[in-house]
Amino acid sequence: MVHINQRGPHTTVIEGAMEIIKLYKKVGVEVSPGVIIANARAKGKSVKLKKLNDHTFEMVVVVNSSKQTFKIYGESQDHVFSPLVGLKKNGWNVQEVLDISMAE
Repeated sequence: MVHINQRGPHTTVIEGAMEIIKLYKKVGVEVSPGVIIANARAKGKSVKLKKLNDHTFEMVVVVNSSKQTFKIYGESQDHVFSPLVGLKKNGWNVQEVLDISMAE
């Protein structure tokens, strides 16, 4: 696990997720690490985004058997999703953004 200084009280990031954090840092997207679940019944590397509102997203990262939830704060859905496109080439399962925000 890696410790970072980002938005929010948690500073620990599961191994493998740091690659994603660095991509977001390059484009100026804020990341808030959340709860880590060890021994998750998942394998491989995957990332899934959920749109909570226009500027806030929830990201779930699974690396081997560890799972961590993050809050992502960006300008738009494209701004948040674009850094993840390249991960597919590196063996990540990247799931499309699911919009669970309330329509106004």
